[in-house]
Amino acid sequence: MKKKEQKDLTIVIVNDFDYVQGGASKVALETAKILHQNGYNVFFFSGTHQENEYLKLGFKNITLNMEECLKDKNKIRGALRGLYNVKAKKELRKLLKTLDPNKTIIHVHGWTKTLSSSVFSVAFKMNFKVVLTLHDYFTACPNGGFFNYPKNEICKLKPLSCKCICTNCDSRNYVFKMYRVVRQFIQNKVLYKKIENVISISDFSERILKPFFDTKVRFVRINNPIKKGKTNIKPDFEKNSYYLYVGRISKEKGVDIFCEAITALNAYGIVVGDGEERANLEKKYPNITFAGWKNDEEVEQYMLKAKALIFPSRWYEGAPLTPIEAMRLGIPCIVSNNSAATDYIIEGSNGFIFQNLEHLICILKNFNMKKMKKMIYKEDYYDQLTKYYEKILLEKK
Repeated sequence: MKKKEQKDLTIVIVNDFDYVQGGASKVALETAKILHQNGYNVFFFSGTHQENEYLKLGFKNITLNMEECLKDKNKIRGALRGLYNVKAKKELRKLLKTLDPNKTIIHVHGWTKTLSSSVFSVAFKMNFKVVLTLHDYFTACPNGGFFNYPKNEICKLKPLSCKCICTNCDSRNYVFKMYRVVRQFIQNKVLYKKIENVISISDFSERILKPFFDTKVRFVRINNPIKKGKTNIKPDFEKNSYYLYVGRISKEKGVDIFCEAITALNAYGIVVGDGEERANLEKKYPNITFAGWKNDEEVEQYMLKAKALIFPSRWYEGAPLTPIEAMRLGIPCIVSNNSAATDYIIEGSNGFIFQNLEHLICILKNFNMKKMKKMIYKEDYYDQLTKYYEKILLEKK
């Protein structure tokens, strides 16, 4: 794509990582790419760096080149940075001093792993307009997922209530839960008083998060950008022989639910991805093929040969990209009712929604691929986003 005429508007994308570390980072980088290719002056401000293809596209990349807070060899230093990263604040201030607040938008995607809420503090203080995309639940929940890890179930407690603070819901231990609580108090003090513009990425996640924000905060729904597949090959359902899971292999993702259902049916299943639960599941389910991490093109090939993609997440998924990417290829998706992918499912047409393991097994027993239809995913990410930016700056003037 040719770069279009230069726009008189600067966008500073703020994200913990300048490489694809997860869904939020992927969207942040795709946003930088799309805006840069359409003539916007784009800065990508990140905490943790890794060389990748996105950084060769030409937008300006500014990285602190720091380790994630929890991976810092000096645990105390890492913990303090996680609460409030002074260097991130200092370096972002240095960048913002060179920019005009009347012609600049600060768009934050991820900040909890390296940058901390200090990035909001400096942007607000210097009178820049900030847009926040809600990729996860860290704006409300201390552990970011409304999930009780020891119990392996959704948490219904009010965040930062006495019951919440006294409950050990963390994936590590209660001491770390208390650390997250302190971080949440600091973040809330910085964020909630000043934030005005919020992008939600699904109706599902907006219903959960909106009550935690002031009624004056403007919520705008914009679907995540989805990369188009590089192939025009249509799935051959008569030949497709396996059910597929793609993603991180961890307890909250429910990969064991996938494995148990496939095993109960004596069906063929493939897991693409990696994570802390892989070794345990490989040992327990030798009938399942664990393919490891694959790049986008390889994942696409796995999808094209699948009967269906199963997305069995136990925790709330804000707007998972994988099911949508599969449905765009014409692959039906069977998703748990804890996932925002339910927003896109037309039951019996492009997939199904299941409530528990028994329900999933029942769906798979009666699954008829011939009735499935390709999902039409309307994406106008660029148009919606840029109109939103322009509206915000016009109001500022």
